[in-house]
Amino acid sequence: MRLFSRRMVLLVSALLGFLAPSAFAADVVFPAPDTAVNELGITTYLDLARHFVPDIKPSDSGYVGTTRIPVCHIAGKDYDNEGLKAFGFYDISTMRMKAGGKDRLLVLFDFAQAAQTAQGVAVLALYEIGKEIKLLDAADIGFDQSTYFFDQAWMPIAPDTDAILTMSTHFNSSQTYTMQSLIMIQHDRLQLIDKAFLFNERLCAVERQQNIRYAANPGDANPYAPIAVTVTETATPTGDTCDDASKPVAAMKEIRVIYKWDAAEGRYRRDSDALEKLADANEERF
Repeated sequence: MRLFSRRMVLLVSALLGFLAPSAFAADVVFPAPDTAVNELGITTYLDLARHFVPDIKPSDSGYVGTTRIPVCHIAGKDYDNEGLKAFGFYDISTMRMKAGGKDRLLVLFDFAQAAQTAQGVAVLALYEIGKEIKLLDAADIGFDQSTYFFDQAWMPIAPDTDAILTMSTHFNSSQTYTMQSLIMIQHDRLQLIDKAFLFNERLCAVERQQNIRYAANPGDANPYAPIAVTVTETATPTGDTCDDASKPVAAMKEIRVIYKWDAAEGRYRRDSDALEKLADANEERF
């Protein structure tokens, strides 16, 4: 049984080195599953969850079901997660945002909270909220065991449109593995802009941290603003005396990728493959 829940977010953020005061984080809320979604009070968040796991219900370990309606993975078929027998959550997270000038509700159901898996099932669902609650789109955004909105959960990329930032992660006593996702909504459809794999570790003699930052100026939108993604990697000596280890020195480097809107393709394009190279280098350190 997995132990991740919203109570673990602060611990995970601290391990990743991401924790910082953020106006964005305050916009993510964790409603009880039986909370009404709108003022009419008819539909609850648990009702929304049943769009994807029809038999989900309260149990001794949260809300659990065994039947899943397949949802396409946002990164394509190579990431589809099959063979799981239980789906459920302890809690859910929601966020209001703008897409093409329209108010939208995002609900993140981390259905892998009920079972230990290498890659979880985390459905990000997009809704129109009015007198009726309309499901517009949904995608599996799970890349690892637990999936959350990032501390900077959204970012304006145009005066009337926000991008969404999420993370999938797991950790052990000395290593943290994280897949960061940068997502946009176009014509009420979820679209992955790109992902970045980060790897933190603490060895006897040195601690290595990779932190990520996102930035965009909505005033530069045409129709969407360029997005700068910066990964800062630091190596900090621990000061411990370690057998068979050379004395490390403090070091820092930055990796920066710019994404610009390609009108012909209808998507963002990056200016380099630096994040892919970073992912390859991180995998060699496992």
